[in-house]
Amino acid sequence: MKSGITKILTAIILFTSFLLKERSAFARTNAADSVNARHPISQEEVIKLATEAYIYGLPLVFTDFTRQAGQAKNNVFNHGHKFPDHTSRWVVAPNNDTNYSSAFLDLGDDAIVLNIPDTKERYYVVPLMDAWTNVFASFGKRTTGTKPQQYLITGPKWKGIVPGGLKEVKSPTDLVWIIGRIQVNSPDDQVNFVSKIQDQFTITKLADWGKQHTSQEKITTYEHTPAIITEVKSKQVNLVQAIKKISITGYFNYLNDLLVKNPPLPADKELLSKIEQIGIKPGGLFNLAAFDAETQAKLNALPAQIYATFDSGGNQLSAISSKGKGKIGDYGTDFLLRARVAYGGLGALTPEEATYIGYSTDADKEKLSGENKYVVHFGKGKLPPSTAFWSLTMYGTDRYLVDNPIKRYAIGDRNPLKFNADGSLDIYVQHDNPGKEKENNWLPAPAEGFNVVLRIYVPTKQYLSDHSTWPTPPLQKQLTNSGR
Repeated sequence: MKSGITKILTAIILFTSFLLKERSAFARTNAADSVNARHPISQEEVIKLATEAYIYGLPLVFTDFTRQAGQAKNNVFNHGHKFPDHTSRWVVAPNNDTNYSSAFLDLGDDAIVLNIPDTKERYYVVPLMDAWTNVFASFGKRTTGTKPQQYLITGPKWKGIVPGGLKEVKSPTDLVWIIGRIQVNSPDDQVNFVSKIQDQFTITKLADWGKQHTSQEKITTYEHTPAIITEVKSKQVNLVQAIKKISITGYFNYLNDLLVKNPPLPADKELLSKIEQIGIKPGGLFNLAAFDAETQAKLNALPAQIYATFDSGGNQLSAISSKGKGKIGDYGTDFLLRARVAYGGLGALTPEEATYIGYSTDADKEKLSGENKYVVHFGKGKLPPSTAFWSLTMYGTDRYLVDNPIKRYAIGDRNPLKFNADGSLDIYVQHDNPGKEKENNWLPAPAEGFNVVLRIYVPTKQYLSDHSTWPTPPLQKQLTNSGR
């Protein structure tokens, strides 16, 4: 009798356990469906929430996708020992002014010791970006000087003892991107000076600090990392093209994975509580099938619509996603600005370190084209207001450097520019060589459409406080070959 009762009880326990597991799985895979059943929301609201969620998560997706596509091991510096050119396609809109030293930190297991060498007065900057692309600390010539220095970078949950001689810098997320830059003036300068300095930048786990042998590092992956990442690794598509091709389901489930290790910031709580309604939350599962066919079609079309708006410079998304007035590198809850920068120039510095002025149209508001010839005119004493250096960089419409016959990808105050007799300066932006007299001031353009970015490194305080003190000169279309 007891044996029979025992068997019955065992069966009940096993069946109950099975039901609980099935219930848990059902709750996860049908998160959106179950929430909608309790709190029905309109199709319009679903699309609005999905748009907000997509824009909100874009910097996190771009950052981690860049990390994985570059096959970057955790806590290992990757120094770019090549003078930047048209083959530099690791980040969107790379500059031609500095060599990059990049590392992705994983602070979940241990703190990291960052060692910065003496840069011999050479300009450099080492910004620390959290998973959301906010610059939460920045070391460099402008902020901490060029002498040797060391820091302890700790994660949000780290509570250890800071060794003597190290200054703690706490990150809001476990994932940190160090995207350091050091000024490089030419291929020879890169080989003979810059690369030697770069190799002295080091990062070490605190547990390995001072030891001869360090632990082996890995590449963190996620369950829902999009499969198209293999095409980026094999260079079949670039990073931006790949992200654009990720389905809405793949994108949101990748984002849900990333949110577990990189929780939203406290200020994001209001938005997170809303987008949970459609299955977007740490560890959640977005279920496209939870919506009717018409809504599914609109959700599938959403990424292309968002990127088309970004590409056109339109502001149709502002009413949905602008939640505050942020600035580059310190976005607060201005999720739209943060997303636009991630898409157009991932890893951008704060305005105090570098101001970016993009040209996509000429003085007549017409798109830039290699079929035309342009000039940028700086009046006497009206050069870009920089306390470090400035440059104009040429990009194709895909926002990468453009190949050209003289291998000049940018032009600025480090070039042997020829000034006019009155002290003014003209920069010639065109496809064809403007001739020997003007070649020093020539920024080669492709035959088709293009964009130009003016970078002002360490702008003057006057300009930062009031941009009207230096009106940005336009690209003026030339009607003849005579120029000014």
